[in-house]
Amino acid sequence: MLGNMSEYINPVNGLINSYFIENSHSIGQLLYWHKYGGDHIQVRQHQQLRWLLINDTLQSVVTQQQPSNLLLPHLQCLAQHWHTFSTPKKVLELGLGGGAIRNYLLHQYPHAKITSAEINADIISCYKKFFTTQQVPSNNTQRLLCEDAQQVLGRARNIDWIILDLFSQIDAPRFLFAPAFYQKIHAALNNNGTLFINFLSQHESQLKQLQQVLLNVFGYKVSPQKVAGYINHIVVITKQLN
Repeated sequence: MLGNMSEYINPVNGLINSYFIENSHSIGQLLYWHKYGGDHIQVRQHQQLRWLLINDTLQSVVTQQQPSNLLLPHLQCLAQHWHTFSTPKKVLELGLGGGAIRNYLLHQYPHAKITSAEINADIISCYKKFFTTQQVPSNNTQRLLCEDAQQVLGRARNIDWIILDLFSQIDAPRFLFAPAFYQKIHAALNNNGTLFINFLSQHESQLKQLQQVLLNVFGYKVSPQKVAGYINHIVVITKQLN
C-alpha cells in the first residue's frame, strides 16, 4: 500500500522510523519555507511523504495518499486511548501542526464537531495548502481557529475531548504548567469529558510538575505513559462528577 516509501515506514506497524525523524530537516525536497517571528517553518516532501518542521524539529508527517494515517509513535499511542472511549460529539484540538491529528479525527469521527485552534496563521495556511484531506465533512470545513488556546478555552463548553498538543519544544511556554490554564480546560469539558496531552519532557521534574497541577485541578493523580524510545509522554485524565 505504501509502495516504495518502505525505506522510512515500518511495513508491520506503519510507523515512521527513527532515521527519518532524526534527519527530516535534510531529507526530501523543500516545498515551503517561511520565518515567523523567531521561528522558521518549512514543508518538505519525499515521494508520497510530506511533513512540517518548525526550527528543524519534526512536527507532523502524512502520506498524500492517506493523510488520515498516523505515522508517528505518540499519535498511534493517542489513538489507542481514543478507541477505548465512546465516540465524541465535540472535540477541541489545541495546536494544529501539520494536521495529522485533525485529519485522523475527521476520518474516524465524521459526525463529530472537531475544532482546531492554532495561533500561528502561517501553520494554518500550510495545513490548508499541503496537508488537508480532500474528504473533509462539510460541517467541519470552517472549524480552524487562528486564536490563542486560552482565548478559545475561555468560551468553550461541553467538550467531550480536549487534545493538548502544544508541547512542540522541550522548553514549553510557562502557561502550560499554570493551574489557571488547566482550570479553563476543566471548565470547558463536560462531565466525564477527557483531556489528552502529548507532553514532551526530558526532565522528571517537569513531569512531576504537570502531574501536581493536574492533581490540584482534577482531584486525582495520573500516571503518564512514556512512548518507548522518545521523550513524549501521553497523559489521559477525565473530569469526574462531583
